[in-house]
Amino acid sequence: MSVEKPKYLQVYDAIKYQIRSQAYRVGELLPAEAELCEQFNSSRPTIAKALNLLSQEGVVHRKAGFGTQVLPPQVEALKIGLLIPQLAQTEIFEPICASITECAHEAGLHVIRPPELGRSADFRKMAESLAAQFISMKVNGVFFTPIEYIPNHEAFNLAILERLSQAGISVVLLDRDIYPWPRQTPYDLIGIDNIEAGFVVAGHMISNGCRRIAFVSEPNPAMTIQLRQIGVREALIQNGFSTRDLRTVNFESEHPEAVVETLRREQVTGVVCANDVTAARLLRIMVDGGVRIPEEMQVCGFDDVKYASLLAVPLTSYQQPCLDIGKIAVNTMIARIQHPEGPTHRTTLKGRLVMRDSAPARRS
Repeated sequence: MSVEKPKYLQVYDAIKYQIRSQAYRVGELLPAEAELCEQFNSSRPTIAKALNLLSQEGVVHRKAGFGTQVLPPQVEALKIGLLIPQLAQTEIFEPICASITECAHEAGLHVIRPPELGRSADFRKMAESLAAQFISMKVNGVFFTPIEYIPNHEAFNLAILERLSQAGISVVLLDRDIYPWPRQTPYDLIGIDNIEAGFVVAGHMISNGCRRIAFVSEPNPAMTIQLRQIGVREALIQNGFSTRDLRTVNFESEHPEAVVETLRREQVTGVVCANDVTAARLLRIMVDGGVRIPEEMQVCGFDDVKYASLLAVPLTSYQQPCLDIGKIAVNTMIARIQHPEGPTHRTTLKGRLVMRDSAPARRS
C-alpha cells in the first residue's frame, strides 16, 4: 500500500531538486517564504518545515532577517531517522532521542525527527508513513521502536523492518524486540536488562521487610514489562519465597479504585508497578483512599525520568540510563552502517535504583 508523502516533504524534494539542478546557485537566496507558499500552494508552517529539513542537511542556511541561502555542496553526512511512533506514551524516549541527537551531531550525523512523530494515536498509519518517508529520503539508518498494543503487532513490525531492510537502510532497535522473549530478531538492539531491573526492585522491597508483593500493570503488558515481572519472581525465589507469593494485579483505568481494594484485601505490603506512569496513577488513588505510604504499603516504579520525584509521595524508581542508551545506540548504528554484514549486537545496560519516600532505604 502506497502512502502519500506529507506536503512538507513534497516541498522539500522539489526545492532540493531545484538546488541540485542549479535553478538556485550557491550563495543565492531562495524566494521569500511568502513566495514559496504561493509557488507550492502551501501554508507557511509547511514551507518552514521543508526549509528546516534542508537546513539540517546543510543544503541551505537560514538566518532571520536575511533569508535562506544556498550553501556549497559538501560531503553528504549520514542521515539517520527516528521511527518511534509511541514516543509520547513512554517518558524514556524523549531523553533517549535527545541523547541520540546530541551524540549523532558530535559524530557528524544528521538525525531526522519528523515533526509528526508521536503526535498521532494511529500508530500503524504513522509507522507506515514514516517508513515511506525515510525510504524516499534515502536515509542510511533508522532507530525503530516496535509498536505494541495493536492487532497482529509482530507481523506489522516485521513488515516495517523488511521494507527498510529491502531499501538498504540499517536498523537499530530501541528498548525492545519484536518477538516475545526469548525469541530474537537478527537486528541490533539497545535497552536495559529488564529482568535484572525487576530483580533489583523486588530485592529492595524484600530487604525492607515486605513479605507480600504485588506486580501492578495494565492488562496485556508489553514484553519489557513481562521481563520485569520475571525478575521480581526470581528475587522471591532466591530469597526463599514461592512464586505463589507474588500477586499479579491488572490496573484497569475504568475501575482504578478496585486495585487498591485488591491490594488491601490481599494484605500486600510491597507494590512493584510496571513503570512510573502506572505508579503515579496508583499512588494518587492510594493517598486519596487513606493508604499510608510507606508504613502500610511500599511502592516502586521503573524509568525515573520526570514523574518520580514530583509526586505527592516521591517515588522509588529504577532509573534507566537514557544518556548512555542514546550514546551506545549511535555507536551501534555507525558500526552497522559501516559493516552491514557484521554479527548482531544486543546491548543491555544496567540502571540503578533511586530510593525515595515511597520505599526508602531500610534503617539498620
